[in-house]
Amino acid sequence: MVDRKRIVLQPEYMKNFHCIGPACEDSCCIGWRIDLDKQTYLKYKKINNLELKPIFEKAVNRKHNQKSDESYGKIKMESDGRCPFLDEKMLCKIHRNLGEEYLSDTCALYPRYLRKVDGKFERSATMSCPEIARLGLLNPDGIAFEHIEEDVDARIKLHSNFDTEGHLYINKPQRYFWDIRIFSLSLLQNRNYNLGERLIILGIVYEKIEALYLEERLNDLPLMLETMNSIIESGSFKEEIEKVPTNTQIQMRLAKEMTDKKVLQGVTSQRYLDCLKETLIGIRYIEGEQLENVLAKYDENYKEYLSPYLDDLTLELIQSFSKVVLHNNQYIQGIIKLLKDNGYDSLAYMTILVKN
Repeated sequence: MVDRKRIVLQPEYMKNFHCIGPACEDSCCIGWRIDLDKQTYLKYKKINNLELKPIFEKAVNRKHNQKSDESYGKIKMESDGRCPFLDEKMLCKIHRNLGEEYLSDTCALYPRYLRKVDGKFERSATMSCPEIARLGLLNPDGIAFEHIEEDVDARIKLHSNFDTEGHLYINKPQRYFWDIRIFSLSLLQNRNYNLGERLIILGIVYEKIEALYLEERLNDLPLMLETMNSIIESGSFKEEIEKVPTNTQIQMRLAKEMTDKKVLQGVTSQRYLDCLKETLIGIRYIEGEQLENVLAKYDENYKEYLSPYLDDLTLELIQSFSKVVLHNNQYIQGIIKLLKDNGYDSLAYMTILVKN
C-alpha cells in the first residue's frame, strides 16, 4: 500500500502544540455545545461499556433539525456546562475507555482547523485554547509560517474550501485574495507601528477595497495596495493617526453595552466571568457610579497596573473571550447590529474605538 502524503501550510508554533490535559487553565470540555458527526453518533448508540452506556443513553441526542452528517447529533451538557464524559481529573472518559478513534470530529480535531485554498491545505488553530494562545501570542519573534509534509489521516474534516478562481468571484474582491492576504499579513507583522495603528491602517485599506468594488474598478486593486504599502514603509501614516482623538468615553460605553448583552445571554465560562468581574470592579464600573469617575479610574489603572502586566492579562482575556464570543455566531451578529444601531460602524468611529 502506497503511503499518502500532503503538504500543509501552518504557523510554526503548531508543531510544538499538544494538549496539556489536566494542567490546562480552562477545559475545552466545559462551556459550549459539542456536535456529533453521524458516524460517531451511530457508534455511541452501540456502546456496551458498563461505565459509559448510561451516559450515552442520557446525554447523546439526535439533532432532528439538522440534516448534515457533520452536525448529526449532540452531547447534552450538564447544568454547570461540563461535558458528562469529563472525569474528576478533567480527562475524557471516552478517550480513557475506548481510545481516540471514538472521539467525535469536534473533540478529536479541536483546536485545529483545516482549510483548502486554491487546492492547497492550510491549518490554523483557535485562540480559545489556552495552550495555543500561549504559543501564538507570547512568541517574541511573532508568528511565522512553514510548509510541512504529513501522512494523510483517514479522518479529514475541511472547515472550508475556497477557490479564488471560481466563477462566483469573477467580479469580486475575492479574486484578489492573495494580494489582499499578503498585504494584510505584512502590515500586521510590521512592528514599526503599534497594534492599534496597524488595525486603523488595515481599516483604511479595506474601505478603499470596498470603494473600488462599488465603483467597478477592481483592476486597480493591486496598484492601490502597492501605493499603500509604500506609504506605510515611509512612515507617513504616523502623523495622520496621531491626529485621531482618543475617546475613552465612547470605548467604555460600547464595551459595557457589549458586555451587558453577552451576560444577558448567559455565560458558562468561569474564566471569562472572572476577567469581566475583575475589570468592572477595578475601574468601579458599578451601578450608580458616575461615568466621569469610571473613566478617571480606568486611566489610572491602565497606567499603573495594565501596562506593566499586559502580556499575562491579554493572554487570559483573549483566550476566554475567544471561547465565549468567537464560537457564538449569534453574539457576533448581535455586536455588528449594536455597532450599526449606535452609528459606530463608520471608519471614523472604528478608528476611535481601536486607538490606544
